[in-house]
Amino acid sequence: MEIGSRIRFYRIQQNMTQEELSRGIISTSYLSKIENNQTTASIEVLDFLCSRLTINLIEEEEIPLMKSLFDWYHDIVHRRQDTLKKRYEELREKIHSTSDTTAMLYFVLFEFRYLLTERDFAEAEAKLEKISLYKDIFEEKMTYYYEKFVGLHHYLQSKYSSALMHLKGAERFLTKHLPFEKWEEADLYYSIALTLSQLRKAALVIQYTHFALNIYQSRYDLMRCAECQILLGINYLRCEEYSRSEESYQLARKIAEQLNDKSLLGMICHNMGYLSSITKKYEQAIIHYNEALKYKNKHEALSTIFSILYAYYQLDKKEEAEKWILEGQTILKQNPNQEYDYHFKVYDSLLKGNLSAEFEFFMLEVVIPYFIEHEKQQYIIEYSELMASYFEERHKYKSAAHYYQIVCHALKRAYSN
Repeated sequence: MEIGSRIRFYRIQQNMTQEELSRGIISTSYLSKIENNQTTASIEVLDFLCSRLTINLIEEEEIPLMKSLFDWYHDIVHRRQDTLKKRYEELREKIHSTSDTTAMLYFVLFEFRYLLTERDFAEAEAKLEKISLYKDIFEEKMTYYYEKFVGLHHYLQSKYSSALMHLKGAERFLTKHLPFEKWEEADLYYSIALTLSQLRKAALVIQYTHFALNIYQSRYDLMRCAECQILLGINYLRCEEYSRSEESYQLARKIAEQLNDKSLLGMICHNMGYLSSITKKYEQAIIHYNEALKYKNKHEALSTIFSILYAYYQLDKKEEAEKWILEGQTILKQNPNQEYDYHFKVYDSLLKGNLSAEFEFFMLEVVIPYFIEHEKQQYIIEYSELMASYFEERHKYKSAAHYYQIVCHALKRAYSN
């Protein structure tokens, strides 16, 4: 790394201003030029600056440390939870005693990615603020990781449009023939596909998922192959290619059974239930959903419980639907979840016929804005259409037209590929 970039890195790391570092040595404007690698300072000046920062003028590259960092990152991506924390503590200790600036920068990037894996979002946010100060001195490969990890951060915050922008920014570095391994390419393609799926860009999801799947198949990565098949199943369904959707789910199921992965089996059974529900085979859907519950813990069960409730609601079996609302609300007491709290409250009102002014306020001021904010097109459509019909029945045609417009806008976003 160029000496100017190193000086800037250590100055920021030590929370020192340019004025504090340059005082009595050079002007602040001259230091700025050095830090931006716009001029070459004398050895004497550089030595003074490095002494004030208590760093060596000559950088020492530590190849074993770099290898350890990338091995740790590999384990993060491949979810090897049993080793992650221990390796993190070991690397953090080594980083404190190294003078390899490049290794230190990779550590802060991979540390940010690790914190996302641990779902420590508050600490991750604090790290990101610091990392953003280093952006201008990143080499291209570091910028790739920065864009990818910020994209993942936004995805986990349900900011899907912003997540896609950053992930596509990372993708541009793949076309520059930088030295990335194939599993890294596959991980980025799969991340892009997941984000596109949240934005309901089905055709693009299928394209990117196949990019990732081809690499995972060549590496015999069965778990990731199964995850890709699930994603394909979801998006073939959205394209109304129901037989291809079922085929993908069956392929995923075979792999999950081979791996004896209960979490994966729960996800697959749930999605097979949803496929049956979309094709209005609600009794069959309930069978699949109940099988999914055998593999899920209570925290994971909310989406399946809501889906069973919905199926019974469509079959007009109110007593059964009400039982599942109570089941969901019991879980919510121990595992709060705003989205499903809203779902259960909406259907509780619908089942009881309690469509009062209070219900109207709840839908218009709370529920629909929540799903718009979180870009959940499926529920924007469903609940806006519900309110359009609600106003139409009450001869409030202007309000009905407004919510039909929201439905049309959401449908356009959901199916614009």
